[in-house]
Amino acid sequence: MGVIRWMSAEGDTTLTWDNSDPFSLEKAREMIQRAFQEGRGVFSMALDGVGVRLHRVDELNASVREVVVIPQVKGG
Repeated sequence: MGVIRWMSAEGDTTLTWDNSDPFSLEKAREMIQRAFQEGRGVFSMALDGVGVRLHRVDELNASVREVVVIPQVKGG
């Protein structure tokens, strides 16, 4: 089971998936694909004994426990 945390100016949205539920996995994959299309940053989170490490994600890995989607970072 995993969760996607989608951060935005309107508030955060969460979506959970269960590896044994193909429908929830498909919804999670669609959400990640949408994030890529919008130019958002997609990262998996993992505890490493000292703190939290973020790893850039190229596609949904169903074995990951948590994915964070952040807004597109714009320079200025």
